[in-house]
Amino acid sequence: MKVAVSSTGKDLDSGIDPRFGRANYFVVVDSDSGQVVNVIDNTSAQNAAHGAGINAAQTVADSGVRAVLTGRVGPKAFAVLQAAGIDIFLDVSGTVREAVERFKSGSLKSDGGPNSSVHQGMNMAPGRGGMGGGGMMGGGGRGMCGGGGRGMGGGRR
Repeated sequence: MKVAVSSTGKDLDSGIDPRFGRANYFVVVDSDSGQVVNVIDNTSAQNAAHGAGINAAQTVADSGVRAVLTGRVGPKAFAVLQAAGIDIFLDVSGTVREAVERFKSGSLKSDGGPNSSVHQGMNMAPGRGGMGGGGMMGGGGRGMCGGGGRGMGGGRR
């Protein structure tokens, strides 16, 4: 069975990249032989403003894998993978080789839902960037992209 592992590098000894949509690479491994059969370069998604997870999920699905081993997956990417009939294993850590071995031994559990919120992988400091706090029209609290201040509307009503 072909398994895609989100990775920081291109080989079995590379570390797991905990971010699915913005992972550097997806190492595709034949779980029967333990051999790398493909490496998907996902570095272009790291600076994408929107859709990194969805695009990564579609690319991985198109590669013919039957399972994904990763750290976190957002709800939209999760839905794409699930619709493609791909088993999703979350909170995976260590190296690609270790993850595949745990997969083969049955010690990984397939989760029932996404474990990451939208935009969690983006590097935005609180109170900076994004759409502002409390949504697009103002108010307090946290906004769509990690903002901590007021939104475009300014003050509270």
